Amino acid sequence: MIKNEKQYKVTRNKLQVLEEEINRLKGGREHLPAKDKSLVVSMQLFQKQLQDEVDYYELVKAMNSEILAERSIDDLPILLIEYKIRSGMTQKEFSQKVGMKEQQLQRYEAEDFNSISFKNLLKIIHAIDLEVTVRGTIRSKDQSIA
Repeated sequence: MIKNEKQYKVTRNKLQVLEEEINRLKGGREHLPAKDKSLVVSMQLFQKQLQDEVDYYELVKAMNSEILAERSIDDLPILLIEYKIRSGMTQKEFSQKVGMKEQQLQRYEAEDFNSISFKNLLKIIHAIDLEVTVRGTIRSKDQSIA
């Protein structure tokens, strides 16, 4: 997932380089040797993945609703990243707003907030005035917990 403007620009550049390399390998040929064909297919799959990430980033950035989509608590890191993208804040501005060092916030983001303490997670949520609602559901004994 693209998490900031810098990653967005780097990814768009990678897409351009990939497109040029795919065209170079194809060289206007209809039939490619097996080695080149598998390389082109791999590159096209990677190109599709990167394009999907760019499209998602652009979609999130363009949304002007104040309500972010409902999702599972497991997706809270994505929610925080989407908030930052939609707000248009840089990493530095976001870290200042939440009262953390930029480097610490970058570490949290890089690992999708897996190592963040609950205290620091709440600190971020309160600092950006993000309203989060949690609904509990008790599973029956027959349902497995993933």
